[in-house]
Amino acid sequence: MPRGKVLSSEEQAKIEAYRDAGLSLREIAKKISRSTTCIYHFLQLRKNYGKNHYTGGNTKLTRRDRSRIFKEISTQNKTASEVKKILELPVTTRRVQQILQQDNRLKWTKRSLKPPLTQEHKRARLEFARNHMSWSEEWKDTIFSDEKKFNLDGPDGFKYYWHDLRTDKSVAMSRNFGGGTLMVWAAFSYSSKTPLCKISTRMNSEKYIDLLEDCLIPFIEDNHEENVVYQQDNAAIHTSKKSREWFRQKDLPLLNWPARSPDLNPIENLWGILSRAVYKNGKQYNNIKDLEKAIRVEWSKIHITTLQKLICSMPNRIFQVLGCQI
Repeated sequence: MPRGKVLSSEEQAKIEAYRDAGLSLREIAKKISRSTTCIYHFLQLRKNYGKNHYTGGNTKLTRRDRSRIFKEISTQNKTASEVKKILELPVTTRRVQQILQQDNRLKWTKRSLKPPLTQEHKRARLEFARNHMSWSEEWKDTIFSDEKKFNLDGPDGFKYYWHDLRTDKSVAMSRNFGGGTLMVWAAFSYSSKTPLCKISTRMNSEKYIDLLEDCLIPFIEDNHEENVVYQQDNAAIHTSKKSREWFRQKDLPLLNWPARSPDLNPIENLWGILSRAVYKNGKQYNNIKDLEKAIRVEWSKIHITTLQKLICSMPNRIFQVLGCQI
């Protein structure tokens, strides 16, 4: 690889000034039209810069750099790309991975994606399981619902990270949905599924009721005669006074759902099936329109047999809670 042009005195002065002002290596590189590696080497050498100096691809990390990498990993449970970005390292992510692989105290570990349960949560889950342990055919008249967020660059949450074996494993916390992405709502039962309904990232009770009028009621009228039960989680807009009044007026019974129980809800598995299809082979999207189109196409491909298998899994889910007492 050809060597880069040595920094001029003016460029060196600018780099030091920008760095003193708190700019990152990437920001400085952009301002003076130089590579991040070039900026890094200058800041490492300072007064010795230019003496037997070269720039190129054979960048080596100092002992201090390696120490910073391991410290960041052991205290923060990060991915190699996150460490590279945070520490502003002038090497590739692959090089950071190679360094981490050399330490037998580290392991590439899958992050556990489950919400923390308090004793009250566990009590409510057990009570729910005991109250529904005799249900069988009743699940076929239950409609399960949920919202789902889709991102342009892939699913939420980095499932893997470098775990320091001397510390406890990391558990990823569930996040409430935010802006800049596509939010959808859907519901399904043993007999069918609703169309995907695009929703706002800033939902309130009024918008939720409008959604139910437009998407849920037609679904019930087309697929269920009577004795239907509706499941929803305990989000504030679902349990508000206005929403409860709407369900009362519609004479639509609600399943008394325990908080922090995504493992009990088969629609979570349906979202998983959909997400894997949408983001197959690491697929990413350039705009919301393309993402939405892909989601709708893959949703339409989900066969009724998949829905029925998920509904029929409910007794087993109930007994798993009873067996584990959580």
